[in-house]
Amino acid sequence: MDLDMQSWMAALTAALRQAFGARLACVGLQGSRARGEAGPQSDIDAVVLLDHLAMADLDTYRAILDALPARSLACGFVSGVDILCAWDKAELFQFCQDTDVVYGSLEAALAVIPPDAARQAVHRGACAIYHACCHNYLHAQAALDGLTKSLWFTLQAKYFCDTGRYIRRHRDLLPVLPPAEQALLTAQPGCLREHTARLLDWAAACIQAYATPH
Repeated sequence: MDLDMQSWMAALTAALRQAFGARLACVGLQGSRARGEAGPQSDIDAVVLLDHLAMADLDTYRAILDALPARSLACGFVSGVDILCAWDKAELFQFCQDTDVVYGSLEAALAVIPPDAARQAVHRGACAIYHACCHNYLHAQAALDGLTKSLWFTLQAKYFCDTGRYIRRHRDLLPVLPPAEQALLTAQPGCLREHTARLLDWAAACIQAYATPH
C-alpha cells in the first residue's frame, strides 16, 4: 500500500486534536516510515502522548485509528506524559531520538533524560543480545535474524556515546561503523555457531565497557 505519510499523520493529528483538545501533548512518527526506509507493508509507528492516559482514552484513540486508511498497519506508542517521564531512562533516550514530532513537543521527556542514558542503553541492549544468543543456541537453534532490530538500536546508542552523534537512518549509520560491527549487521544466513560466537563476543565486550562505574 502506497501511503502519503504526511497526509496520514495530518489526518491523525486533526482527529486527535478534535477529540482531546488541550490534553494532547505530542503526536509523532517513529520507525522505518520516519527514517524514510519503509516498504509498502511497513508498520506505521505513531506516537501519541496525552497529559495522562485512561482506559476511555484508549477507546477514543482506537475509534480514531479505525476511521483511518491502512488501519492494519497502524501501531506505535501511546501514553500519558506523566508515565513517560517516569519511564526507563535508557529506553526514553532512544524513544526521543527515534521520534519525528509532528505536533506538540517532547520537552517534558527530554528534560528528565540523564547524561548517562545512552551508556545505559548500550549496556542494556548488549545484555539482552548476550542472553538471547545463549538462550537461542542452547534451546531454540533458530536463525538470529530476530536480534537485528535490537542490534541496530544498541549500535545507534553506542555510536552516540562514542561520537556525540545519533544517526537514525540505517543506511547512514552502517558505513561509519567499524568493519566488525558492519559484519554483524550484514551477516548472511550461514553457520549458527559462528554467528552466535561473533555476537556473543561483541556483546560481552560492550557489557564490560559500558557498565556503570562504581
